[in-house]
Amino acid sequence: MPKIQILPEELINQIAAGEVVERPASVAKELVENSLDAGATGIEIEIRDGGRKLIRVVDNGCGMNREDVQLAFSRHATSKISSLADLHQIYSLGFRGEALPSIASVSRVELVTKTADEAAGTVLKIEAGQISLIKDSPANTGTSISVSDLFYSTPARRKFLKSQVTETRHIIGLVTNFALAFPEVSYRLTSESREIFHLKQSENLKAKIAELFGSEVVSKLIEFRQAESILQIYGFLGKPELSKSSRSDIRFFVNQRSINSRTLLHALTSAYGEMLTKGRFPLAILFLKIPPQLVDVNVHPQKLEVRFQDERGVHDLLFRTVKKALDREFQSAVKKSVKSPVTYQSPGLSGSAVREEGPQYRTGLPVQPLLLKEIFSTPQKDSSPVKKELSGPALERANFYQLFNTYILTQTDDELMIVDQHAAHERVLYEEIWQSISFEKKISTQRLLFPETVQLDPREYDFLESNQPLLERVGFEVRSLSGRTVIVSAVPAITRQGSAKLFKEVLEQFIGLEEDGQDKTSAIASALACRAAVKSGDSLSGPEMQALLQSLLSLKTPQVCPHGRPTLIRIPISELERRFGRS
Repeated sequence: MPKIQILPEELINQIAAGEVVERPASVAKELVENSLDAGATGIEIEIRDGGRKLIRVVDNGCGMNREDVQLAFSRHATSKISSLADLHQIYSLGFRGEALPSIASVSRVELVTKTADEAAGTVLKIEAGQISLIKDSPANTGTSISVSDLFYSTPARRKFLKSQVTETRHIIGLVTNFALAFPEVSYRLTSESREIFHLKQSENLKAKIAELFGSEVVSKLIEFRQAESILQIYGFLGKPELSKSSRSDIRFFVNQRSINSRTLLHALTSAYGEMLTKGRFPLAILFLKIPPQLVDVNVHPQKLEVRFQDERGVHDLLFRTVKKALDREFQSAVKKSVKSPVTYQSPGLSGSAVREEGPQYRTGLPVQPLLLKEIFSTPQKDSSPVKKELSGPALERANFYQLFNTYILTQTDDELMIVDQHAAHERVLYEEIWQSISFEKKISTQRLLFPETVQLDPREYDFLESNQPLLERVGFEVRSLSGRTVIVSAVPAITRQGSAKLFKEVLEQFIGLEEDGQDKTSAIASALACRAAVKSGDSLSGPEMQALLQSLLSLKTPQVCPHGRPTLIRIPISELERRFGRS
C-alpha cells in the first residue's frame, strides 16, 4: 500500500476545526461575524458554562433560504467571495467558508433561519458534521444558531479549555470589541440566564464607550482623528493615569475588524514613551480605515492578524498621530496649570516643603514623612541594632538613607545594601496577605468616610461576581447598586489609599494575574500588595525605613518581590575598593 493517503472527510474537518475553533470565544466570534455580514441590527448571544455547553446567537439579519442552508455547512462554501480578485479586496468579516463546517465537526449544531420573502423558515440539525434533520419550520426573519457540547467528539481538546469564568471573560471581551466596531448594532449578552449587558444601537461611539467602561473613563480619554492620503486613523487614547499592567485595554480595528498587530502595538507604546512607567500599558481604542487591497486579512485562520502592504508607513503614521495627540493634550494641561497654579510640595526640597500627617498603616510603617536633608544630616540610630541574617552578613548599624525617594541605603558588616522600597514593601505585604487568606483570616478593613461608587466594565463586573467572597476576605466591602455600578464602603487597612479607586486598580490587576495563570490566592495577594505598597517617590522617615527592612529580612524569601524583581542589591566593600582603585 502507498504511504501517502487521502485523509477521510471527518478528519479533515477536525483538523480545520483545530485551526479555526480554539475556544468557545472562537465560535462566538465566527457566529457574530456572520450575523454582522448578514446586515443584522440586533444580536443576542446566550452562553452556558463559559460557552462549553451552549453558545446561541440570534440575529435579525437577512436569513437564508433552504438551498443556502444545505450549502452553508459544506467546506469552502461562502457567499462573501467568488473569485481571486475578491480575495484581495475583502469588505466582509468572513470569507473563508471554513467556520461553520469546522464548528459542526466538533459540536452539536441547530440552525433556524428565514428570509423576509419566505412564508416558512428552515431548521437544520448537525451532529459531528453529519446532518440529522432538515425541514420547514416557523421562524422570524433572521437566523438563530445554537452550538452545544463543544468538543464533545474531541475530549482531548476540551481538557485544554480554561475555567468557566475565564472562558466567559473571553466572550465578554469579544462582544465588547464588536460593540465598539459596530456601535450601530444592539447587543445583548447573557450567561447562565443572567444578563451581562444590553447595549442599544448608537451612532455615537463615545456614548458606547461610556456605556461599556463608564463616564469616569470617558472623561480621561483623548479623542483624535488623522487623515493622510488614503489612510485614516481615529479613536481614543487614555491619559497615563488610566494605564494598566496588561495590554487588555489596547484595541485595534482595521476596517472594523478587531485584530492583533505587533506593528501597531509598537507604534502606540513608542508614542507614549516615558509617559508610562515600565510594565504599564495604555488604554487605547484605535481605528484604521484603509483600502482593502492595501491590507491582507488572509494571513491567520482566525482572521486575528493582518499584513499591511506598507508596514513601515502605517507604523510611522500611527506613531506620529498618537504622539501629536498626546503632546497636544500635555500642552493644554500645562496652559491650564499656568492659569490656575497649584502649589507642589516636594518632600526632597528644603525651605517651604510642608509635612502632612497621614493615616497609620500596618507592618510597622507609620506615615511620618521626613525630609531627605534631615535623613542625611541626622542619621537615625536605634538602641537595639538590626541583626537579621541575610546569607551570612549581618546589619550591624541601623543607619538608613533614602535616595531619590525610591531606594533605601544601609550598611552591613562588609557590604552596601540598596533596597527598592516599593518592591520590598510589596514583598512584605504579599506574605502577610497570602498568610491571612491561606489560614482563612479576614484582613482588617478601614471604612471610607463616605462610601464611593465605581462603574465597572462588563468583564470586571462578571469577575467581581465570581470572586466577591475572596475580595471581601482581603478587606473590601462592595455591593451592587444598579447595573454595573457598585458601591465601595471599606478597603483593606494595609493601604494608605483610602478610596474606591484602590478597589478598581486591585480588581484590574487581579484579573490580569489570574488570566496569566496565577492561582486566585497568589493573584489577589500580588494585586493588593502591589497597590498598597509604598511607591517610588514616597518619602520615608528613618524609623519607617528601619521597620521596612526588619520586616523584609524576617521573611524566608526576601530577595524578590511577588513579580520576580529584586528587592535589594548587595555590593561588597571589596567591589567598591576595586572601583575606586583601592585594591
